[in-house]
Amino acid sequence: MSKLVSVPEKTLEHWSSQYLTYRYRSKAALWWPANGEDVDVRWLPKTAGKAVQLELKTLTVAGRALQDVLVDLGQLWEYRQRPLGRQPFYAFPWPDWTGSLTEAAIADGRSVAELAFARSGAGWWFADWMVVLTSAQVARVLEADLKAHGGPWRGNKARLVRFDLSQPRNGVTWGPRAAPPDIIRWRDLWPELQRCGRPDWPQLIRVPTRLLGPSGRTYPYSLVADLLMRSSFTSDNADLPTGEMTTLVADGEGGFRVEFQMNRSGDQVTADGVGDNENHRQLVFLDWRALSPG
Repeated sequence: MSKLVSVPEKTLEHWSSQYLTYRYRSKAALWWPANGEDVDVRWLPKTAGKAVQLELKTLTVAGRALQDVLVDLGQLWEYRQRPLGRQPFYAFPWPDWTGSLTEAAIADGRSVAELAFARSGAGWWFADWMVVLTSAQVARVLEADLKAHGGPWRGNKARLVRFDLSQPRNGVTWGPRAAPPDIIRWRDLWPELQRCGRPDWPQLIRVPTRLLGPSGRTYPYSLVADLLMRSSFTSDNADLPTGEMTTLVADGEGGFRVEFQMNRSGDQVTADGVGDNENHRQLVFLDWRALSPG
């Protein structure tokens, strides 16, 4: 028998999509990769911008005041084998309610379907209670479990975090007694990504090849941020969708390296060891217009 979830993962996926569509309109493109797929650049618009992935996780009700976020260790293991830029962020709720979100909303006189929108009220809006971690942060919390698991086989889940709502001051426990990670709030993630994000964040960057010049195959974080801004302010932006693009991938050391040329490669990388479990992974591409401060 499946355990009761606080909110269906499919609902979180749809609310995420609604948030991004409302925030960015046509400046963002969305895709849902199949189980085991890696990002194929042929899915992406042929323009400057960046691609990030989200793995949506829900809460499992574990007791009257207990809620858990569970992570499939095989899925996490597989994600961690990919280059940093191709790993997803894990996004999940940080609850202040017990049991089912539907029941909690109704008890407060609210429609649960309205929680996708800011008009649902402060603290109830989806964007107010979602948080984000990188795959690397999740792997550090679950380091011992992940090492013991040791492969891509699905079905073995570990508890990333437990929320005990009966202890509001000290009711959060990470993994098997792990140190708390640096949480990224959902509403903080997107403006920071628009400013190029943090050096250790997973992201694929697309810039016009003509802006790179002959400076080599590895680029420092500060230069890539400047290239994205130059893409945004280039006066002949009209030619960007058809121009030659270079894809840069985060190297885990605060820089980016050239991955492949758009006009010469559309290869798709498929991971080994996929199982029957469904991913809840969303690919988000923010084009150069979304990255412009204006």
